Amino acid sequence: MKSPFRFWMTGGIAMIVAALGGTRAFGAEERLTRASVSRFGVTETVQRIEACAERHGMPVLVRLQQSVGEDNERQRLVIVFESTQGGTPVLMTSSDASPDLLLRVVVQRGANGSTEVMWRGAALDELPEGLSPELLHDLADLPALVAEALS
Repeated sequence: MKSPFRFWMTGGIAMIVAALGGTRAFGAEERLTRASVSRFGVTETVQRIEACAERHGMPVLVRLQQSVGEDNERQRLVIVFESTQGGTPVLMTSSDASPDLLLRVVVQRGANGSTEVMWRGAALDELPEGLSPELLHDLADLPALVAEALS
């Protein structure tokens, strides 16, 4: 684990919306890993992921729809979950970095018509020191949660 520029937990919707609202924040595709292609449509995929997260004790803090692409021709839904200990983790790696929401899943229709599901695939050594065991579990469990929802 390493020491980030800034790390905090928030439950504030305004902070989450601000972190997601900037062009840089949404444009940071390198933070997301194309993790899975769902056999379900976007709406059903989102519903399944949200229901599975609830069963795992991680309620939805916010779900936002965003237009992406050069002409805003594609839509995607961003889901930010609350950790089992409350709040959602936010990480900044440097003073000029945009906030990174670690418990975030993005669902969008891909260019070929498939439904893509993406999230940040941070390795545990990329996370800040001193995280609670519950939060580490939530972050490590996110890929399995999505896989369960899409099965």
